[in-house]
Amino acid sequence: MSGIAMRASQEDFENALNQVKLLKKDPGNEVKLKLYALYKQATEGPCNMPKPGVFDFINKAKWDAWDALGNLPKETARQNYVDLVSSLSSSSESSNQVQPGTDRKQQEYENLVVTSEDGITKITLNRPTKKNAINTQETVTITVVGMI
Repeated sequence: MSGIAMRASQEDFENALNQVKLLKKDPGNEVKLKLYALYKQATEGPCNMPKPGVFDFINKAKWDAWDALGNLPKETARQNYVDLVSSLSSSSESSNQVQPGTDRKQQEYENLVVTSEDGITKITLNRPTKKNAINTQETVTITVVGMI
């Protein structure tokens, strides 16, 4: 019985969908991919779409995130989505004070140099020993960074 009480209702899920739109702070690409995957799993079930091409970076990242959930039941995905949104809402409320210049944050990646300034994000591939060739690891990183 306690398992049933913990399940998120459809109303809870819809409220969470609205809360995501009201977030004041960008949760980041990894969290966005998790939200996307949980939403798709909760509404459609296991991934049933063909895998996008290797150069369709954004859709491939979304597909990978959704496919990674496997056969997670819709009800569990809905509960996980509601829980994740609740944690995001509470963390954004607790971190209302923003440091000056945080819109210019620079993220560290092994083979990418990513800089953001004045709303423009610049991504530079930095693999001089490999003549900047892209492999599958960089494809995932570029996909996630490209969604900033």
